[in-house]
Amino acid sequence: MAGPSEAHGLDHGFFHFPNSTGNTGGYVVSAVLLIIGLFLYNSSLSIPDVPRIEEAEVLLALHDDPSDYEYGVLQKGYETNEYASTAAFVVVPLELESGTIGYESCTWVEDDDGGGSWSYSVEFFDHSLRFRDVAGKSIDASFSRQGSLSPEGSMLSECSSEYGRDIVGRGENQSGNHRFSVFMLVEEDPVRYQLLSVAENRGFSNAVLPDEVTQREDRGRWALLLSGLAGLACMAGTSPSLKEDLKRIRKQNSESANDTTSGDGILGVSGRSFPHFGPNFEQIETPSTPARDAENDWLFGAPPLPASFEDPFKQEGDGTLIAEHPIKMGTPRPATMTPYSIGALLFSISFIWLAADLRARDGSWFHTMLGWGLTFVVTGVNLVWFYRAWKQFKLVRLVNDLPTSPVRSAAVGQVELVGQVRPSVAGTPVMEVGGRENKGLVSWRWDSYRYECTTDSDGNQSCSWNHKERVSNGVPFIVHDGSGGIIVDPAFWSEKQVDLGPVIDTWQRGNWRWDVRGLGVGDPLYILGDCVPRTEQHLRDWGGDPTVQNALLTVVPTTGTGDASVLHLGTELDILAQNRSIFEILIVPLFVFTMGVFMFLNYTP
Repeated sequence: MAGPSEAHGLDHGFFHFPNSTGNTGGYVVSAVLLIIGLFLYNSSLSIPDVPRIEEAEVLLALHDDPSDYEYGVLQKGYETNEYASTAAFVVVPLELESGTIGYESCTWVEDDDGGGSWSYSVEFFDHSLRFRDVAGKSIDASFSRQGSLSPEGSMLSECSSEYGRDIVGRGENQSGNHRFSVFMLVEEDPVRYQLLSVAENRGFSNAVLPDEVTQREDRGRWALLLSGLAGLACMAGTSPSLKEDLKRIRKQNSESANDTTSGDGILGVSGRSFPHFGPNFEQIETPSTPARDAENDWLFGAPPLPASFEDPFKQEGDGTLIAEHPIKMGTPRPATMTPYSIGALLFSISFIWLAADLRARDGSWFHTMLGWGLTFVVTGVNLVWFYRAWKQFKLVRLVNDLPTSPVRSAAVGQVELVGQVRPSVAGTPVMEVGGRENKGLVSWRWDSYRYECTTDSDGNQSCSWNHKERVSNGVPFIVHDGSGGIIVDPAFWSEKQVDLGPVIDTWQRGNWRWDVRGLGVGDPLYILGDCVPRTEQHLRDWGGDPTVQNALLTVVPTTGTGDASVLHLGTELDILAQNRSIFEILIVPLFVFTMGVFMFLNYTP
């Protein structure tokens, strides 16, 4: 069994990198995604940065004199021999005279229900093409000659019967020629025309503008997506820093228990057994099940139960506090920063940037929908994250700021207590469900499940355990920390305020299954609530001692202040080990929330 010195005064400093191998999977996934994202971003730098359609010069016809175009220095990605150092970007209506610009098809696609729908597809080529404008001027043009940009375009074709055909120019002044609104790059010396995007029109007009060319941006957007997912994997793979230490200590306890027989208050190979009491503290037996496993038990061994419960509210011996009382252990401090902080910033910044970029640079209607959809999703996540962070911050601050009181010193008002669960005069009633008895529990909750199968319209069968019922119950019990005992009545606490820990017993009969959670005699318990005087009726029903102040009090949920109330299996170490530093709990979400609002309101392309 581990010793108290291993957890006394834990302080992880400014930065802590988890040593647990349990985090490896998340970090590996994060690293792989980040490497792929960096590769995509690096490859995007070689793709030409095409300006927006609204920045291009919109013409009704080609200029007779090439020098009349608005030439400018090309943006990034045009450094290859394919392009000159300066060029103009124009949008102009043109008619395809000769050459094959693409291929379109319409096919019938059947679905699984025997129906179907018509599906249209179009593919544009890099072939040499000849166009003429409304004034009769002809030019030779093509899409990217060296493949730095993929051909893009759209057609007005209808799809209601099966066909497949080339999109070709039929010759000069042919009535059946396709007319397009063409977004293209014009180089001055020598004069060359390179298509960027085309959209079919009914005539010589720009009624239907070509789509934006965002291939460089799209590659970068994939990089941002993978970067955000890498951050999410890093967050998921990083447990709170203090949790590792408790997990390590409990693993040692579990290994030591392999050679020990489980018993009353003794952690053994089958866990620590709960002694079973009848009314008025009559110990009946110590059943082998249910039992508390090492992963959720005391860190340094369960305090021994008294030989007699004649004075359950009084101090034991000289009133020395139990070994895991916060007054003896000190307050542990998680690391200010862990890889969780880095992952959180990477996740949030990547997705905020991605959403803002999609809104600012719409490559198509899909980009517009995706941008706004992602905006609402990111905003919603930020709001929920910040709200939960604020609640967690208030709880951690309260736990850290409110000193843990010895039971004998507890006074009316807000209080934090840590002690051992012991029976009251109510004993530990037998809890029976599903044909099985559970003994030694003072508070419990059981859930029933039924194994059910369903068949869909295709005849495929799927089966699962479906939740059917949940019942919570309990009896008043005593929490003792060595200095004294205080009674706690589960009837005063709601299910949301009580954490009974993991399942301690589960069994199956036919197609039914039952899971039981509960607090047993000997368990560690953390309480955060209000100390209030007990009523005369409560004292008569469940006993008390007029000579001991703490015997006249009980702990109930806090009301009126908005502070959290907690009845939690474990000690203060377990509460704090589930949480992170104030920086990670509050500052990081606050920064992300503020930055998200600023970028959505003020981002300009």
